Amino acid sequence: MRVAYQGLPGAFSHEACLAFLPDHEPVAEPSFEAVVEAVVDKRADRGVLPLENVAAGPVPGVRALLDETSVRVVGEHSMPIRMHLLGLPGASVERLTSVASHPMALKQCRRAVERLGLATRHSSSTAVAAAGLKDPTEAVLASEAAAKAYGLEILLRNVHDDPENATLFAILGGREC
Repeated sequence: MRVAYQGLPGAFSHEACLAFLPDHEPVAEPSFEAVVEAVVDKRADRGVLPLENVAAGPVPGVRALLDETSVRVVGEHSMPIRMHLLGLPGASVERLTSVASHPMALKQCRRAVERLGLATRHSSSTAVAAAGLKDPTEAVLASEAAAKAYGLEILLRNVHDDPENATLFAILGGREC
């Protein structure tokens, strides 16, 4: 059985697949719409989409996307989100000028980013930002799993503003569920 998620390995949606559907093979998709299409087209038995974060609020467009499709929400699960500031090996916080991540991740870490004085750049997912990091003066906000997957160092741990940071994820199924 397969479960579609948006992003790359190391994304929080990937971690949600592993946590909530451990018997399913995670399949990366480039967008939320592609996750829904994978379930509708039966390329995946399930899908996982983030619905809402306790600090950053609803994920823009996800509820509307679900309202427009034939997929069903067959479950909802909350997962703690531990956001870390990642950099290339040898990078230092003092030399950073910018940080990249998904807009929801940037919202979850707004105070830390402001305190560090970093410019921000949006990415389609936390793991996509991590996979694309090439500049030692840029960092990304992502998971420990993303750091391991892409050979990055954790420069600062737990930089999310809310110590109880968590995201509610929807488990999607086809119409027959």
